[in-house]
Amino acid sequence: MLASTVEQPQAISRRHWPVLLGLALVSEGLYVLLLLALRPIAGLGLVPTPLLALQSWNNLALPSSRVDAISLLLTLLLALTACYALAGWRALAGDRPDSTGSMLGLVLGPSLLFGLTLLCLPTLFSDTAFASLFSGRLIALYGLAPWQTTPPALVSDPYWSWLTPLTRHSPLVYAPLWEWLCALLALLPGTSSPALGLLLLKGLLLLAHLLNTLLIWSLLGRLGASPRARFTGSLLYAWNPLALLALAGDGHSEGLLLTLLLVTLWGLLSREQEGRSRAVALLAEGGALVTLGLAVALSPLALPLWPLLAGFSLWQRAAAGFRWSRFWAWTWRLLLPAVVALLLALPLWHGADSYRAVMAASGWFSFARSPLALLVPLLRRLYTPLAVLLDSPRHRQPAQPAELTVKGGALFCFALLFIWLLASVSARLRSGRDCPPSTAAQALSSLITACLLALGAWLLLLSFNFWPWYALPLLGLASLRRRDALNGSALLFSLTALLSLALLGISSALGQALEGLLIFLPPLVYLTGAFFWRGRRAIFKEAQSST
Repeated sequence: MLASTVEQPQAISRRHWPVLLGLALVSEGLYVLLLLALRPIAGLGLVPTPLLALQSWNNLALPSSRVDAISLLLTLLLALTACYALAGWRALAGDRPDSTGSMLGLVLGPSLLFGLTLLCLPTLFSDTAFASLFSGRLIALYGLAPWQTTPPALVSDPYWSWLTPLTRHSPLVYAPLWEWLCALLALLPGTSSPALGLLLLKGLLLLAHLLNTLLIWSLLGRLGASPRARFTGSLLYAWNPLALLALAGDGHSEGLLLTLLLVTLWGLLSREQEGRSRAVALLAEGGALVTLGLAVALSPLALPLWPLLAGFSLWQRAAAGFRWSRFWAWTWRLLLPAVVALLLALPLWHGADSYRAVMAASGWFSFARSPLALLVPLLRRLYTPLAVLLDSPRHRQPAQPAELTVKGGALFCFALLFIWLLASVSARLRSGRDCPPSTAAQALSSLITACLLALGAWLLLLSFNFWPWYALPLLGLASLRRRDALNGSALLFSLTALLSLALLGISSALGQALEGLLIFLPPLVYLTGAFFWRGRRAIFKEAQSST
């Protein structure tokens, strides 16, 4: 009787294994179909690679029209989304698994298989991988500055022919750390072959994806999550189709950015461990801040997280009021990441030419896949009668004032939200410090929530030139949290960004604005509705308790 009671939970816990393995096999089949179906069709926005010529199934009968190709790609992405959603639901509904090693193997094994399949994609959703490798070759092999207004026409370079015409006439400006990493890749033997260089870059980012999964697994364990929550959070990141397509399939730097952010959180949590000496704790915090500086040097998406992560340990210890010791503590914590980023950026800076190139590549002067672009025509119609009324040549073209109004308003709203977020997380950490039950893990959970909100506001309000893979850091941070409305909206955001991959070929301003609305509106509606519904339930319970 006792033996049957002990063995029963293990038997129950194994029920989710066949279902998850079956979903993994179906997902692998869909990735193989995606590998067969992706072809450079006009208007779809796909970029051919040297791997296209190496494959033997080019004679397959595939849709030739743009509408049919978009429909096929959307169908495959929707099927991948359904498999991912079912896997996440099954992991959430399952019982506690019986072995840590088996859980981790179930998370990493299929993810590695998916990634190896996507390494062989014959086309890319953008030419960022080729442009990054070409920019690295400019530094390592030609001794040229990549931060110029336009790249030099090196027709003899093997990567030149794989750049799109738009990239050939646009500034090649990437974050400093990414430039140096691509320069190191250019020095490796065999990277003169675009096919091998592309595989090396995508393989590096696949390793970053697997490392991110391990870091999420470990951080969830240190945050005190249950085995089921640990398994679910790791699986929701590792099996996410957007993460796999953006890293192993397309080769974008956001995977390494998430790695650096997770290492920063790891260092901050190590700083707060009990029993550590002051010197060891400061060393752990200093290492975390250096890693944060590397993240800032890798992508501007780390900028809204910089003050939050830098002030984490200080908020837990500093007393209220102004003190010079607190001022200097803030100063070195903010300056250390900035010094790391500047040391990597200064060798690439060449005065006014670099400034013009950086500003042109920043996306500040254009809208792409941003829902805020829908406000520009409305303001333009409002400004047109004003231009006629004022009869001023400066206002005869209301397009630029309308765009500046939208961007200035978005910047103002983000500043207000960020100031409120800084004040709220500071107050929460101080209040947690005064409560004896509070732990470092609970404080770090509050910090992760604040980082998630700050990054989400940055993507919505200040990412005027949005790309789907920008959602990856948000997905990684959401995997570290408990399952709630904020977490669900972040996961939904990653899925709407995934579906937008089929619409990257849209070039009209209105089409891109509507695409941005399709990306951002569903998670915003879900989050708003969940908060209103939670408030309504709280009011209903309060009314019931009072009667």
